Amino acid sequence: MIRLENVKRIYTRRGQTVTALQCEDLRISAGEYVAVVGPSGSGKSTLLSLLGGMLSPTSGRIWLDDTSVYEQSVISRSAIRRERMGFVFQTFNLIPYLTALENVQVPLALNNVSPVNQVGLATAMLQRFGLGDRLNHKPSEISVGQQQRVALARTLVNDPQIILADEPTGNLDPTSREVVLKAFDTCYDEGRTIITVTHDLTAAARAKRRLVLNDGQISEESFSRAKVA
Repeated sequence: MIRLENVKRIYTRRGQTVTALQCEDLRISAGEYVAVVGPSGSGKSTLLSLLGGMLSPTSGRIWLDDTSVYEQSVISRSAIRRERMGFVFQTFNLIPYLTALENVQVPLALNNVSPVNQVGLATAMLQRFGLGDRLNHKPSEISVGQQQRVALARTLVNDPQIILADEPTGNLDPTSREVVLKAFDTCYDEGRTIITVTHDLTAAARAKRRLVLNDGQISEESFSRAKVA
């Protein structure tokens, strides 16, 4: 379970104090599919960065099960991200000089998987997303939708239990968007925790729970969604 306890994140800009996020109590259970929506500048990306162990709160605690994330060392936080989390970004963050296969191998290499197993696992994951014929293509040699699928394959290849996604469908055509959303549906049905920040209301509607952010304040809107067969 993820829990925010009296969390506040404050920035100072041009001599003015801005409260980007303020949350007394938020709990996300293992296996939930949560969409975070709200206008630009409302604190969505700040929340995702806090949850991902990438941005320390000004005050308060963020718990992952029984671990207070920001009371861990930088090395320990990196290990938590590497071993338990996967990240999907609107900008993909693919390494431009590596092939699709090599990009997906990166997190496996960081987890000390043997080179032979890296190739096998990365190939299987790319094939899952219909990219078996694009293994040796670099990002500039494939479409935007295919780049996002490579990024998603890289996210899932280490079998993360928590997936954090920042506008994962923002740059995609309808067909590629559906590929990503179906992958999230599958991850949810497999029991993974998914937290996605999105302006895409169609994408948000696939989640089971919706958090609405306005001026750093979180409100909640719950609705039911049948699991995908």
